[in-house]
Amino acid sequence: MILLAAISDILFSSPLALLALASIIPLIILYLLRPRTIDLDIPSLLFFLKREHQRNKLSLLLRKLIRDPLFIIQLLVLILLSLAAAAPYIMEEKVSGQHTVIVIDNSASMQAGGRLDEVKAMAAERLSAVNSVVWAQNVPILALKEGDKTRTKEVIALTPQRAISADIAAAITYSQRLAGPGGTAIVFSDFATWSGNDLLVAKGLAEKNGVRVEFVQVGGKSNNIGIVNGWLEVKDGAYNLNLAVKNFNDRKATVSLDIRTGNEKRSGTLSIPAGSTRAYIVPNLKTGITEITITGGGELKIDDTAYVYIPVAAEGRVLLVDTREQTVTGTRTRTPTMTALELLLPAGSVEYSSSLPPDLSGYGIVILGMVDNNSLGPDPAAILTGFVDSGGVMIATASPGLTLIGGSLLPINITGISNETDLKVVRENPVTAGIPMKDKEDDPKVDLEVVRHIRGSAPEDVTVLMKASDDSPMLSYCRQGEGTVVYLGLNDVTGDDAWSGFAAMPQFPIFWKQMINWLGGTERSEHNVRTGTVIRMPSTQTITYPDGSTLTSPNLWVDQAGLYHIGPQVIAANLYDARESDVNEIFLDASTVTSRYIERPEVVREDVKKDITPYLIWAVLGLIILELIIIKRRRELS
Repeated sequence: MILLAAISDILFSSPLALLALASIIPLIILYLLRPRTIDLDIPSLLFFLKREHQRNKLSLLLRKLIRDPLFIIQLLVLILLSLAAAAPYIMEEKVSGQHTVIVIDNSASMQAGGRLDEVKAMAAERLSAVNSVVWAQNVPILALKEGDKTRTKEVIALTPQRAISADIAAAITYSQRLAGPGGTAIVFSDFATWSGNDLLVAKGLAEKNGVRVEFVQVGGKSNNIGIVNGWLEVKDGAYNLNLAVKNFNDRKATVSLDIRTGNEKRSGTLSIPAGSTRAYIVPNLKTGITEITITGGGELKIDDTAYVYIPVAAEGRVLLVDTREQTVTGTRTRTPTMTALELLLPAGSVEYSSSLPPDLSGYGIVILGMVDNNSLGPDPAAILTGFVDSGGVMIATASPGLTLIGGSLLPINITGISNETDLKVVRENPVTAGIPMKDKEDDPKVDLEVVRHIRGSAPEDVTVLMKASDDSPMLSYCRQGEGTVVYLGLNDVTGDDAWSGFAAMPQFPIFWKQMINWLGGTERSEHNVRTGTVIRMPSTQTITYPDGSTLTSPNLWVDQAGLYHIGPQVIAANLYDARESDVNEIFLDASTVTSRYIERPEVVREDVKKDITPYLIWAVLGLIILELIIIKRRRELS
């Protein structure tokens, strides 16, 4: 009776799979049709038993089947596999009071003095049978829902360090819904600062709804000196960075500042009275990435460095190198690229040259058009490598003269020149959106015809956005030092010698506008943000975070301090939050917080699915092993 009651509680997610039970019919027929021994009539006692044997023939057959252990085993295997295919499960009742929600303050101040590591150790000792983990950030992050102790400890150990403020009240409210009446929420925090609503109010509301809320405080007062603000300004054509550095300690301090832009290094000192803020100006910043680090900042390291990025196109200095820019008569040939750049950029911001200058320090972007040995000079690779390593951007368009630069710098290994090809987008990107091409093989409209292209392959660490039908890169890029190198397999040659019809299309200047914006644009504020900012991008892109992790997404949630790389674009993110930097002040003493918990008399239960398929699979494996043992003993298995 107990077995029948248990079977009646089993439900199936895919009941149609039970039709597989019909597979037992061929098994029964197979055993019935097996060769049998021949019955012989002999005198004596068996003569009298013959009639009884015939009368119970069917019964004897069934007994024979049942007595054969292999038949029983194989029958059970088929039945269990059929049931497993139907995804059986049972409904279990879960008492909400068994649920514990671990809330971990994930704010920037938790990085001071090993506070986050202390929380991880303490939280791992406060688990129950069912646990969830919530990271308190700008918005609550559900890291784990209803895991066992082992899985919960793993998730707690993976809690990352974040450079944002924490809305602890929102995390408590969210945890209340997870735990349910009778559940428990344990908040681990330094309670140095928080954003959002009053966390004591959130605690009181949760307790009135039957959820225990416990505050566990970690860490103590820590010394710190940090960069709490920074902004760029342009004065007399130069970029200056204004920094605000605050001394949160109770004594005067002098800090050193190390300033690095590419290969250039500078230094300075700043004396700050106790509890005061002093300004420091870093003048004449160059384009690219600049890092300013203070030494002796104290136990919170995240505010010791300020990151600044000035787009290479911000200064508007673009150099176009092309042999067609200078004719024998001294007149300049206007190319489609020249026309497009003059439409896009301010007057006088684009310079043209028929040869590569030895000094490129005054430019942000260098575009190589049709080049040859005379235009590039004796050692173009060294000149261009130094330019890119210092934060410059080089765009190399398809030209036979690119072989003179060498494969170590270009994002293509050139092997020769091929003829007609089709284009295929490998990765969607704002730049590829400006290149017309047919999307389907049966598209009657031919948007872009390519009759000649450079054949080659992509080196390691090169991102290919568009390729030819022979897999040659047609639009690729790579990071080189502090800068970026882009290869464009579509040049602007026109007339009978044209490699493609792209330069004659109306999309050509639009493409160059998207290219300049993609490489950095001119808006500084888009590339220098505070942590906690959400950036929506025009398309899904691969984002490399400051800690080296990557994510493919159309949105960027800036929760780390440092440099984000989105293709060739760079975004500098800084904490710039005096409240988070003030780890010398604790705004709430958790030991003084009282509880308003009201225990509800009713016990809230909910049904939870429990999959029993794994148990059936293990039973099948056990039966197969048993069958092999029986066959081995019968000497039917060699």
